[in-house]
Amino acid sequence: MPFTGLKQFSRHPEIGGSEARMRTDTEDADSVAIAMTCLNASGVGWWRVGADRTAWWSPAMYKIFGLDPAGGVPPVEKLFMLYHPDDTNTVARAWPKMFLSDHLVRMRYRVLRPSGEVRQVISWGQRGPPDAEGRQAVFGLNFDVTDDVDDQALFESERAFRFVAEHTSDMVIRMRIDSGITFASPASRAVLGYSPAEIAGMEPTDVVVEEDVPRIRALLQDRIARGELISSKGYEYRARHKDGRVIWLEANPRLIVNGAGRLTEIVDVVRDITPRKEAEAALIQARQEAEAASLAKGEFLANMSHELRTPLTSILGFSRLVGRDGGLSETDRKHLSLIRSAGETLLAVVNDILDLSKLEAGALGLVEEAFSVAELGAGVTALLSGQAEDKGLRLTCEAPEGVWLTGDAARLRQVLLNLVSNAVKFTDRGEVGVVLRVEPDGARSWLSVEVRDTGVGLDPARIDQMFDRFTQADASVSRRYGGTGLGLAISRRLVEMMGGEIGAESDGHSGSTFRFRVALMPAESDTRSACAQPLAALERRLRVLLAEDNAANQALVTALVAPLDIQLHIVENGALAVQALQAENYDLVLMDMQMPVMDGLSAARAIRALPGRAAATPIVALTANVMPEQIEQCRAAGLQGHVTKPIDPLSLFTAIAEHAAPAEEEELPRS
Repeated sequence: MPFTGLKQFSRHPEIGGSEARMRTDTEDADSVAIAMTCLNASGVGWWRVGADRTAWWSPAMYKIFGLDPAGGVPPVEKLFMLYHPDDTNTVARAWPKMFLSDHLVRMRYRVLRPSGEVRQVISWGQRGPPDAEGRQAVFGLNFDVTDDVDDQALFESERAFRFVAEHTSDMVIRMRIDSGITFASPASRAVLGYSPAEIAGMEPTDVVVEEDVPRIRALLQDRIARGELISSKGYEYRARHKDGRVIWLEANPRLIVNGAGRLTEIVDVVRDITPRKEAEAALIQARQEAEAASLAKGEFLANMSHELRTPLTSILGFSRLVGRDGGLSETDRKHLSLIRSAGETLLAVVNDILDLSKLEAGALGLVEEAFSVAELGAGVTALLSGQAEDKGLRLTCEAPEGVWLTGDAARLRQVLLNLVSNAVKFTDRGEVGVVLRVEPDGARSWLSVEVRDTGVGLDPARIDQMFDRFTQADASVSRRYGGTGLGLAISRRLVEMMGGEIGAESDGHSGSTFRFRVALMPAESDTRSACAQPLAALERRLRVLLAEDNAANQALVTALVAPLDIQLHIVENGALAVQALQAENYDLVLMDMQMPVMDGLSAARAIRALPGRAAATPIVALTANVMPEQIEQCRAAGLQGHVTKPIDPLSLFTAIAEHAAPAEEEELPRS
């Protein structure tokens, strides 16, 4: 019998009954005989493994493995010694799949014959239907394809692939969809902790973190749908290392599909990116901590500013009011002047700290407006002329008349005021000279400012450090003259924001010279005169509502507006302000922000939601909240103006004149 172990396809006479049936059986037998002849001639081996693990081989199977049929089917432990060491896991993982499902399983592996010869084998296996007793077996075919491939081409291709795979720190894997990983490079030990032999036959789901599996499948399915077999974009996912820890991997697989467009194999290069992910996580955490620290710093500065500005409002406000009409002795006036000077010094420190915080946070912007160069110099020297006179100093200013530029006049004034103030502070005798020049340069002009003094001078070696934060010439300067050492640092940052430069020079004993210059665009002369008395133009009495919980501030505002034609109505919180507007018409609301019951922002939003004219009543913030985000919150809540505490009378009067409701909108009080 040519096919050992196969049933003979014969028909017993009792089975048949008709001539047609006999003819069909004969044709079936002929078909089987033809098939067996072809299989036998092709060298294909077939096999069967029962549920009890008993096996049967066709003669060709023994030939493929280089064994003597007389020895019978080798036991499992001996059989696995005939597989190439790198392929044993592939085979071992494929067997359970064949016994646990009815799907066809394909394997490719190498056989090591006892003679040492290596054969390339392709194997198919599939579970068959149960027999009459319910037992199932796996049937399969083995093809020896060693002689059917171009040996040299296969050798060169395999050698090149393995050379690259074995000499890269990235893990290279090949995976068949029906049999799992068929190859892993030596880098698998470094990446996942598994040897190539251990990882062969694994499924990706054996190592990929479960939560990431659906995302990876979706990415691959999307690439297949778009026909994108090679992509420039990889993906990241988490995997479980052999030691149990979770690591991050980056992959960019190449997809291999068959003629029907079905995915059959994946070739992938996998890189361990855990250090990068840990660095990214650390960076994110550091950024979050820095943002939290910055937020805490901002909140602290805002609270500090508010708590200092609130009492300073009364100190500076009443020190200006007391003695306004005379009646104080010379000694009392000097004492009052000292109080006001101390309050202004403390306010300057608060403002410096806030300005530096804004600069460091990038929250300070520049406001472009036309300004007179001569008025800039004259305004600063006028403010400091009293201090200079008290010390017996000569304070001079040279500036071109009729020259106008476009820039942030307030910040330029702040820089110039700081330089001139320092010069007056550190000069005990002699003079302080201020010179402003404008030099055209094409479409723009350079504003050059120079402040010279005959004071104590600067150590030339420490001039650059003078522009750093909290830096002064030495500790004795702080003890003798006071100050925080922030003024020059803020000035440098402001000048640099404008695209300019600032510096100083001194021989160390005969005074110093500070200079800065910025490039600005020329502007047309603004013929509008400054309004020294903003409320003088109003032709009617104003009804103003003040929402303020601090009794001292209530008294101060009352005193400031007393000379003016203003009827002031005071409430102590935002809720009362809303009620007042529901009952009567007002031309303007001066609103504090931090009050009990209802704060200023909530009150403003409630007013804007009222019916009728009340919703359009102008509201000006009168507050110690001066941080940029706090000012923006006021605007968002519907406030039109913002007057900071301590209250500058001119700023208050200007805001009232600018924002009070026009006379034509005046209505009778609500009943």
